[in-house]
Amino acid sequence: MGIAALLCGCHAGHEHERDDKHEHHKEHAGEIIVSEAQAKEMGIAVEEIRPAEMRSCIKASGQLVAASTDEQTIVAKTAGILSFTGGSLTEGAAVRAGQVIATVSAKDLQDGDPTEKARAEYEAAKAEYERAQKLVAERIISQKEFEARRLRYETARAAAGVLQNAPTGGTAVTVPVSGFIKSRLAAQGDYVSVGQPVAVVTQSRRVQLRADVPAHFAARLHEITGANFRLAGSGETLRLEDFCGRLLSYGRSVTDGTPYVPVTFELDNRGSLTPGAFAEIWLLAAPRQNVISLPATALTDEQGQKFVYVQTEHDAYVKRAVTTGETDGTRIEICSGLKPGERVAVKGAIQIKLAAAGSAIPEHGHSH
Repeated sequence: MGIAALLCGCHAGHEHERDDKHEHHKEHAGEIIVSEAQAKEMGIAVEEIRPAEMRSCIKASGQLVAASTDEQTIVAKTAGILSFTGGSLTEGAAVRAGQVIATVSAKDLQDGDPTEKARAEYEAAKAEYERAQKLVAERIISQKEFEARRLRYETARAAAGVLQNAPTGGTAVTVPVSGFIKSRLAAQGDYVSVGQPVAVVTQSRRVQLRADVPAHFAARLHEITGANFRLAGSGETLRLEDFCGRLLSYGRSVTDGTPYVPVTFELDNRGSLTPGAFAEIWLLAAPRQNVISLPATALTDEQGQKFVYVQTEHDAYVKRAVTTGETDGTRIEICSGLKPGERVAVKGAIQIKLAAAGSAIPEHGHSH
């Protein structure tokens, strides 16, 4: 009799448990069940909603450019045929100060080899100067004439010194500073004239981030103090402050021929920033208080509508539609759909979405 009563009690208990689960699933219709082990495997992380400060932002596009102080142009010192050492010089090649990257030779040109001419001029000027030293001491020539001969000698000596540094004949083209070749401005075998640019070398220690801001934001540019940016082809948003960046200037008028006002920042190049690369830029302005925001990775998109996954229990999530506001490139303002204290999946949202759509995560075995 007692055993029968116990069995009846157990049976009733199981029925009650099933009823509780049934009522629970009715209350949380549409929830997605992900066990703690599965959540760890899928890389799911949650964040509790807490209103906080968020900067107002202006979205712009722009480009990384080399800082002008880090670039120097290498020019030909004489006219002639240009020959790069080793036959070529590629862009991006590392060079050191004083390195000879090319020679300029006029040996086979009509005007002759400037090296030989410079050497002959130097020998003549030297002999005349030494003779003038004796003549001025004996007051046979004036001090003015002596100074003229001395100047000719100094000029010829300097020219000869430059020209005789070429390793294989001709005039040496040397690098003024250590760095990298940014661009070649002349080709192998080209005829170059005196002072003609041959290449540009950059040290790339500092680069500039130039933002092109739509003109209707011009009145707000005085609020700008920083920026976040994302290089084209990269999914990572970088912060200007992490590169010791600072605002250099902002324009007071639109750039000629465009509807944009320029804003320029300068930052350290730690080897990962390539001048010339295009970027998305979020200009950071005045702070706003008590803003609900989430990392961009928390949001999914379905036909233009934004959704997040709210954690209702340790192993349960429900999809929630939200409306969004401004973004600083790392976080997105949530205007409606969430309230403080709720917990939202900020990593692994895509995996939860796929689990819900394809039943990749079984929904049985849920217990609370």
